[in-house]
Amino acid sequence: MKIETGAAVLGIIVCPVFNDELVHNLKGDGEVDDVLVLTNDHSRELCDKMSRAGLPFRSMPESEFDPGVACRREEGMTVVVRSNNLGLHGNPAALKAKIEEEITGMQPFVDVLGVYYCQCGNAGWDVSEWCRNTGLNPAAVYRGDDGAVCHDCACVAFGSCRRYMEARARYGDAFYLTPAITYHLEDFVRSGALSFTLDDIPEGVREQHGIRNEMDVVRWMLATGGIRTSLKVDVGLVDAESFDADFERLSGGLGLVPIRPDEGCTPWRPWTPSTASASVC
Repeated sequence: MKIETGAAVLGIIVCPVFNDELVHNLKGDGEVDDVLVLTNDHSRELCDKMSRAGLPFRSMPESEFDPGVACRREEGMTVVVRSNNLGLHGNPAALKAKIEEEITGMQPFVDVLGVYYCQCGNAGWDVSEWCRNTGLNPAAVYRGDDGAVCHDCACVAFGSCRRYMEARARYGDAFYLTPAITYHLEDFVRSGALSFTLDDIPEGVREQHGIRNEMDVVRWMLATGGIRTSLKVDVGLVDAESFDADFERLSGGLGLVPIRPDEGCTPWRPWTPSTASASVC
């Protein structure tokens, strides 16, 4: 089903790490008339954030979605949002295949897509280019201020891979904690997405380093890799006081010394919807 003349459908595929960015974009975009969230096991947090932000939306189970009914409008823009499992990141190849499958599946009823993902462990993966080369509708993906696809969510927070690497040069022993990483790290670990688990560590090593659960595995891995500090990367999308408390708590649990970036290395503030959509116009 294609949209009616004068109407448009924007499809969104979102990773939970970027829920705050999506809410920020939708709330600030005056062209959006209708937001439809396809609910599944991974959409509750997004719906809660939309409600708290006062963003009007409707929802229906993904399994019951009928684009011929749900997207039928004579004019205006409808945004259809699909949420994914954070645990997909445990297998980059499977994540890539899943996103490309979802993009293909949404083709019959969308005009354009916003893909709230990066390369996510798939070197050289460019969703926009892939859509062009396969004859699909245009899709936007996170790009830095240099036009290159962001490698991961840390690069998004700094505005580009280049700026992220500049931060790495200053803070080489730091674990980068954005609000999204801070809030989702434990869920990510519990999802079984870590390539290295508790069972992979010899019992003697577990006893020596006090490794009792999967978060202890993360703490041990960071220490083994020479990570000694946690860098607070505040992108300005959540309550500062709440983020500060959670940042301190997680840093302590991981045995890291919490630090803040100096004035010359401040995180990038989220782009506006018009900037984010520029690459699909």
